[in-house]
Amino acid sequence: MNTLACAFAGHNPLRFPFGYDEEDYLCQQIKATLLMQILALYQNGVTAFYSNCEPGAPMWGAELVLGLQRRGSDIQLHCVLPYEEQATKWTPQLRNRYFSIAERSTSEYTLCTHYEHDCYLLCNKYLVNRSNFVLAVYDDDPLIYRMEPVSHLIAYAKNKNRGIITIHPDTGLLTPITITQGLK
Repeated sequence: MNTLACAFAGHNPLRFPFGYDEEDYLCQQIKATLLMQILALYQNGVTAFYSNCEPGAPMWGAELVLGLQRRGSDIQLHCVLPYEEQATKWTPQLRNRYFSIAERSTSEYTLCTHYEHDCYLLCNKYLVNRSNFVLAVYDDDPLIYRMEPVSHLIAYAKNKNRGIITIHPDTGLLTPITITQGLK
């Protein structure tokens, strides 16, 4: 039996109305929706989750999975990092969260030693290729679509016929899918 898997994706927090303020009501609502979707996926057989640990939805999803793991669940978190120095220029708080996630994850895989122009594209493909589903805090507005790496991940996931579950970053509204859409 193959393990069902889901990758986390999302816009850079600067795209959110609340920015990096995770105490904001909308951010809390989005995180609660993320948790509910992780639980729904898990209850339907998804046991492996993949994250690039970027600030925003990938980091939140990773932390939520680790919280479930602490409670004795067989859920797995796999960190897929675009390059070794990914968190070098982040704030100390974000770096600490990043290293804590990587340390507690089921596995950690780094694609490039140093930043390369295509390391994020390679990371996105790696995440999608190992997943049946993508859980994203994402707005497919055409003006935003081409500006962020997450847009390329979503386009690649659509091309690969993965199930995509989105949470809108401005409203927290969920666009669900059926569990069979993401099966390979």
